[in-house]
Order: sequence, then C-alpha cells, then structure tokens
Amino acid sequence: VELLSNTRRSLHFYTPHLDARLYNHDDVIDALRTRATEQSRLNCLLILPSASQWRRSCPHLHLLIDRLSSALQVRVLPANEPRERPEFGQSFMIADETRLLQHNDPQRLIGTYEPQAARKARVLLGFFMEIWEKSITDPELRRLGI
Repeated sequence: VELLSNTRRSLHFYTPHLDARLYNHDDVIDALRTRATEQSRLNCLLILPSASQWRRSCPHLHLLIDRLSSALQVRVLPANEPRERPEFGQSFMIADETRLLQHNDPQRLIGTYEPQAARKARVLLGFFMEIWEKSITDPELRRLGI
C-alpha cells in the first residue's frame, strides 16, 4: 500500500498470479484507485494473467480496471510466448522507476519491498518493457463501447 500511495509518475506491474488476499484487498484497491484518479499523468501499465483466471476471485480489481480502463492499461502475454527467463516466475511492482515490490514466489506472497532500489528497478523495468511490447490486450477485459 505504501508503494502505491506514494507513486507519482509511473507504475509498472507484472505478475503471473493474482492472489485475492492481496489484489482484492480494500486497502490495495483504494490506493490504486486514488493514484489513478488523482494523478492524471500517472503512467500505469499492468501485465496480468488472463482475467478469466482471476476475475471471480478478485472482483474489486476487475471492477476497478473496468471503470478506469483509460488510466490503467492492462495487457496479457500471448499464450505462445516463451517464459524461459526466471523473471517470468516472479511478480513485481515498480513505482517511479525507483521503488520496488518484488515477490519471488507470487503464489505464497513471499517477497521484499525496497523504497530505494533504482538499479534493480531499472533491470526489471527493461524486462517489463520488453514483454510489454509483446503483450496484447486481454480479450476477457474488452468491452463493447455502444
């Protein structure tokens, strides 16, 4: 929550697994909503598993993404994308290119928060941008604009 609450310019989030204990928690959802609505210039990029895997267990996050679709850019990796690098097995949030929340085991929520991790964040941001370019809009999150 601290990482989200203090984000000013950018948030990059990658995870292969969304755990409802964290990503459906009111404090996390409120912090993300506040940042996305109060910081109009916030660049918020998320690479998540397909919504079909988590929308029932994380309905608050699903609703937030649906309501703030212009502020929260969400993509998924194509199913045929190789996942050979160790970074694919962890999750991370990078705020303002310096603060880092990293879960080496995202299913058990084991990880660390580093408020000053510019070097590590830069490396993971490079990985993130590489896979962002290969990622696609999640067909499960597309809405008809009628």
